[in-house]
Amino acid sequence: MSIKPIDKTSIHRITSGQVVIELQTAVKELVENSLDAGATNLEVRFKQYGLSTIEVVDNGGGISEENYEGLALKHHTSKLSSFADLTTVTTFGFRGEALSSLCALCESVVVSTATRPPIGVTLEMESSGKVRHKGKVARQRGTTITLTNLFSTLPVRRKEFERNAKREFGKALTLLNAYALGPCCSQNGVRLTVSNQADKGAKSVQIRTPGTPLLRESVSALWGPKALDNTVPLALRFPVERDKTLFRAPDSSNAPIEVEVRGLVSKFAVGCGRSGTDRQFFYVNGRPCHLSKVQKAFNEVYRSFNATQSPFLVADFILPTDSCDINVSPDKRSILLHHEANLISALKVSGP
Repeated sequence: MSIKPIDKTSIHRITSGQVVIELQTAVKELVENSLDAGATNLEVRFKQYGLSTIEVVDNGGGISEENYEGLALKHHTSKLSSFADLTTVTTFGFRGEALSSLCALCESVVVSTATRPPIGVTLEMESSGKVRHKGKVARQRGTTITLTNLFSTLPVRRKEFERNAKREFGKALTLLNAYALGPCCSQNGVRLTVSNQADKGAKSVQIRTPGTPLLRESVSALWGPKALDNTVPLALRFPVERDKTLFRAPDSSNAPIEVEVRGLVSKFAVGCGRSGTDRQFFYVNGRPCHLSKVQKAFNEVYRSFNATQSPFLVADFILPTDSCDINVSPDKRSILLHHEANLISALKVSGP
């Protein structure tokens, strides 16, 4: 049996499958691009729970003409100009992988954008990320990206998606709830609408937020006014000692790091929590993320006041950008906190 090299198209599909691993990842990347573009009105449209199409429509700044050709190419991004920017990045996206990966994993990717309405441009992308066809269209300022038949180029992944479409759609909605509650939407007055159109039946709206910069109004829009019962503002500020075992530049400071936590939490009293942890959302500098150890610490402290329940929780940790690494995984949902153990210790003693 002879050994043959794998063609570049197959390699691109394989590596793309590690960047976009499920429906919620695809949606996340498009939503973050819209938020980075300054959108204040954002609509996510699913057809058949995302099996048929996923469409993200925004009223952001649009895509300038000089960026058309590199829009979906690997390792192309407008978010970074040098490697050093990784320590101070404030945008959601910066890897230059998402659109390239989506082109490789979908039957088609079409981008419609306008920076000078009422005339815009439609770009039909090749699987390689190059522009196949460019045309003109009438539209308002902003961008629409339409994905058709996600994972169609990976038959096994596609069958798995079809088998678990409703479950994957539910996970995508949970993620979109996190963005709706996060500072990127709730504090910036972003109106978010999420809908699903089944093959048979009317379009159903799953999420609709008012676009007002108030977290409590966003919570009420998602789950109703009763969701706010027994909740109080979360406002903590505490110093975190730097980890002495962590490598630092010779001229770096040894001063403690100031950390602030803002959000909303259930009252620390019996009967004021929830039976599960399904409504707990964590952020680092406004970025939705997984903080499993921090979440465990929050729940441990809460159960010392309410032994049988867990809190409703929205917590945004505001800390220096060089005290965390958001470039750990392709989806940027796992964030490395440089002084996590010290942060958790300080968090536990700074509560009510």
